[in-house]
Amino acid sequence: MPTRQTREGRRRSEARLPLFAILLLLAIAAAYTSVLTIQQDTTLNSLANYDDAFDAGQGAVELLRLQDAVDGYALGSPDSSADIVALRFEILENRATVLNRPEFRVFVAGHGDIKGIVQDLVGRIAEIKPLMPKLAEKGVPAQIVQLLAPLDAEMTELGAVTNTLVSSEISLDQDRLKKLHFITSAVIFGLIAIGVLLIILLLRDNRLMLTVNAQLTRLAEDLKRTSSALTAAHGAVAEANESLAMQNATLRGRDETLRIQNARFDAALNNMSQGLLMADGDRRLIESNKRFREMFGLRQDEVEPGTRLDDLLHLMMERQVQPLLVISEIHQRLAAIWTSRERGQFYAETDQSSLQVVYVPMSEGGWVVTYEDISERRKVEANTEYLAHHDVLTGLPNRLAFSLRLDHLLRNRSDRRTFALLIVDVDDFKDVNDTLGHLAGDMLLVTIAQRLRACVREEDLVARLGGDEFAILQMMPRERSSTLTLAQRVVDATDQPYDLEGRRISASVSIGIAVEDDDTRDAEHLFRHADMALYRAKAAGRNTWRFFEPEMQQEVQTRSTITADLRTALKEDQFEIFYQPVVQASSGQLVQFEGLLRWNHHSLGSIAPGRFIPIAEESRLIVPIGEMVLRRACEEAKRWPPQIRLAVNLSPVQFAGRSLVGMVQSALQDAALDPRRLELEVTEGALLRDRDQVSSILRELRSLGVTIALDDFGTGYASLSYLRQLPFDKIKIDRSFITDVSRKDDAIPIIETVVSLAKNLGMTTTAEGVETVEQWRLLTAIGCSYVQGYLFDRPQSAQTIRQKMERGDYLLPMVQRSDEAADLDVCASAPPIKAAAMTEGSE
Repeated sequence: MPTRQTREGRRRSEARLPLFAILLLLAIAAAYTSVLTIQQDTTLNSLANYDDAFDAGQGAVELLRLQDAVDGYALGSPDSSADIVALRFEILENRATVLNRPEFRVFVAGHGDIKGIVQDLVGRIAEIKPLMPKLAEKGVPAQIVQLLAPLDAEMTELGAVTNTLVSSEISLDQDRLKKLHFITSAVIFGLIAIGVLLIILLLRDNRLMLTVNAQLTRLAEDLKRTSSALTAAHGAVAEANESLAMQNATLRGRDETLRIQNARFDAALNNMSQGLLMADGDRRLIESNKRFREMFGLRQDEVEPGTRLDDLLHLMMERQVQPLLVISEIHQRLAAIWTSRERGQFYAETDQSSLQVVYVPMSEGGWVVTYEDISERRKVEANTEYLAHHDVLTGLPNRLAFSLRLDHLLRNRSDRRTFALLIVDVDDFKDVNDTLGHLAGDMLLVTIAQRLRACVREEDLVARLGGDEFAILQMMPRERSSTLTLAQRVVDATDQPYDLEGRRISASVSIGIAVEDDDTRDAEHLFRHADMALYRAKAAGRNTWRFFEPEMQQEVQTRSTITADLRTALKEDQFEIFYQPVVQASSGQLVQFEGLLRWNHHSLGSIAPGRFIPIAEESRLIVPIGEMVLRRACEEAKRWPPQIRLAVNLSPVQFAGRSLVGMVQSALQDAALDPRRLELEVTEGALLRDRDQVSSILRELRSLGVTIALDDFGTGYASLSYLRQLPFDKIKIDRSFITDVSRKDDAIPIIETVVSLAKNLGMTTTAEGVETVEQWRLLTAIGCSYVQGYLFDRPQSAQTIRQKMERGDYLLPMVQRSDEAADLDVCASAPPIKAAAMTEGSE
């Protein structure tokens, strides 16, 4: 018979059996749940094929984008560039790498029609990659397009097949997930039932209840202790509340400060000269200012925070405050950089409008973009650029633009584009400026510029270098004769009369030509040659042209030598003064000597005054040389009989300062020479400077007692106005009129007019260059006061003059000796020499 203990043990064993059964069921349920989890993971893993389909589709899209970029670049589209093509190629290359991963190859392995497409794509990319650095070369874009063309259909098929596979697998996976969901739900409900059963069984166990009761007792004690802790915590909370109150007061003060700062920020934001736009990473508006709304014609209620930027774009294009092309370009450029994190700027421009857009990324994502209307600035910059390279008066390119073009041609001579440089200088332009005024001079320059432009071809360049100097760049002259033809065309065109607001004047140009060749080193070298040729054209009588010749270089060196040696000659007293007699026309009596300068160079020999005097004037050495001549001539004249007067030429350069009067007065005083015995000859070149200053100096000189003579009358410009306005005592008729007396019928009326004019103005006249008795007798009959020339005597040294006067050669009337000389044909043995200021003459 079983004992009590045995029965109790049996009951305990029987009581444990349900627990063991429940635990077993729990283990089985856990294992089955693991199996379900694995199946669900497998199903979810199959969903990764959806990404494969997406990658295939994106590969096709990126292929199309690369083709569009290459096509746009080949067509010169402003929306495409080499950088955009390179970016699109890198994106397609990354897509090909993704499609070439093992998972995708396994995914398409069972489909032979698309299995080789990825490898074909990778191969094409490998062929294109070496071509990318050569994108700018001709034909490379077309080659890339040709390599990509076969991939269009293949990539489209790849995307279609993968989408079809994914669609079928989605249906299967959905069914499988539904089944797994049903089974999982059943298992969960089973576990719930088992849990309930387990609770029931545990409640039946008294010992568990006792244990729970003991635990509850301990929990009650814990609650008492917790209550005490809560009481203490309550006090701490009260203290914390007081602290929070103080902090709240501080925060309210900060809020007020922040409110003031925000008000200031709003004022600053809405008074900016730039429009401002702040947007987040989702392309939604955060903030904008008043200037932004004004620039694009937007209202306040249309730019609330959270507004999509695409919606703003539509509004901006509807309002059209800015040109549509500008708005479209801004949208495209910002869309392209939105995912970038680099700051930068760009310009959106049309002919009428120009905006500068600056974009700066924010640390939390999004951008701050400012818009500034720089249309006026662009106009100013364009105008400044134009003015920097063009002459304001004529509108021609200026010296800078001409030099840049010339330098470019010389640096790029590999294409053998030969050219000729023509330097065009207006003859006697200063005469026009000084007599008719600067406005007339400007009008003349504008007209000459127009005529020069009409003389050249479209590919040639005409520029104004400055002042009255122009330049022509003749491109690709076929031969020297074509340049000669151009030069003559310019001379003929500019030699036509000019109508300057009703005043008809004549003007001409001189041209120096240098042709580019293998010896041309740089622009300065070419300019120097053209200047040498121009100088030769001027010396040839002006209104003509000259090509550069190698011997001109030697002439320039000679001029440099003369300039340097002039200083030495002045210091070492190498100059000598010769004197030519002037006689009374009616009686032949000697009345005056004209002092003429001579220079025997130590290596160049005798240098004609017409050669070294202009150099002396250019270097301003004529001032000390002129003073030396005047002082020495006055000292020499002191030795002559008191009735014999002295004539000395003055250079126009000597009138530049105010020291001329003092120098003449000092020379007269040092030589103790009566001022009435001194005659100063002035050419019209001096009168063309500052007329008021020249007039003042001449009046001061005349007040000293000296006589003032106008030399070379009739060879200058507007001489009659000088006779009326300036204090002249004598007119010297130029030798060119005297030479023409026996050859041209119009010479005599001109001389008669000058003599009559002088008499009416109370002046005397001297005829220069008298070389025959016939000329002398004719001039006497006309009424000329004095005559001078080889007929009476050549210029002689001071010593020879003194010797002749000592012998009495000049005491007899010159007419007796001239009659004797008439039979010797003096004119044939003494070629005419033009007289000039401070030069040897044929007077």
